[in-house]
Amino acid sequence: MGRPRLLLVLLLLLSLTLAAGAIIIKRFSQPQPETNIIRLMEGPHSVYHLPHYIALALGFFKEQGLEVVLENTANEQTLLPALAGERADVVLVGLEEAIYSRADGSMDDVMAFAALTRRDSHFLLARKAKDSFEWAGLKEKTVITGWPESIETVLLEGLLRQNNIAPYREVTLYTNIPASLRIGAFSAGSGDFIILAEPQASMVENAGVGRVVVSLGKEAGPLPATVYVARTDFIRKNPVALQRFTNAVYKAQLWLAHHSTREAARVVGPYLRDMNENLLLRAIERYRAQETWATNPVIDPERFNYLMDLLDQSREVARRIPPEQIINNQFAQKAVETVQYVPEKEKPRWFQRLKI
Repeated sequence: MGRPRLLLVLLLLLSLTLAAGAIIIKRFSQPQPETNIIRLMEGPHSVYHLPHYIALALGFFKEQGLEVVLENTANEQTLLPALAGERADVVLVGLEEAIYSRADGSMDDVMAFAALTRRDSHFLLARKAKDSFEWAGLKEKTVITGWPESIETVLLEGLLRQNNIAPYREVTLYTNIPASLRIGAFSAGSGDFIILAEPQASMVENAGVGRVVVSLGKEAGPLPATVYVARTDFIRKNPVALQRFTNAVYKAQLWLAHHSTREAARVVGPYLRDMNENLLLRAIERYRAQETWATNPVIDPERFNYLMDLLDQSREVARRIPPEQIINNQFAQKAVETVQYVPEKEKPRWFQRLKI
């Protein structure tokens, strides 16, 4: 092959290589289309997540053009690792879990973008309940509670301190009993008190083993207890999808405010098949009475700081996390400004909309 022809071939190969490279660069430099599928993960099904199931059951996510694929895990400790491993796009967790992951550096790119609940879910049950409850009655007693870092134990310790009772010194806290064994241990005679959420609290009452004497959520006051969390990279790439997701959550919160306990139970029943109707109604009513569910998805920075104070006092958190490092309220605030819900009974009928 002559030199001119060889040179021509080389120039042609070089041109093809440059063209292919330009196509690849262009493809990857262009913004990728946003997802319309959200992989949502939560722990075991819980009545505490009620508005979340309302949004799924009534098609509020589909109204927003989203397909939400819900996956449940056996325990909540696997949720943030699933987010880190990109096996989920959004997880529903206790805010304290997100704070712990930020504080210890195990996952420093998580952001909470919407609140589902505004009070904790746990209750203090007594084996031998008196007519009126006083915190001083816990002195020299024993309480079966969660792990030391669990939100129920953190709140219990904080409430004890607020009532001038020293945790672990003036009252014994059993924090090493696995969750699956706590009711059994209490039923067998261990502990004077036990901390439980619904429906377990009602189940223990129905069995005559104990009685609810105080709500930790009511005593501790409002705080952003359960939140939706995503990684900062996913939020940056999918702002429209997350806005639609938050809109649907807010619409479910509005729906709940306009409907009865029985209506809510009927809607979420398929998601809570392990609860009979009476147990479900009782649990929903107990949570509604103390305003457990958030009325909108905005995460209050002041109440975040209150939770941060409780975690600090418990010495379970490595360092304080400022709210701006872990809270992104842009989607929640826009949802509150734009989303409306009109109950069916208040919607005008077709002939009322006619202008005659």
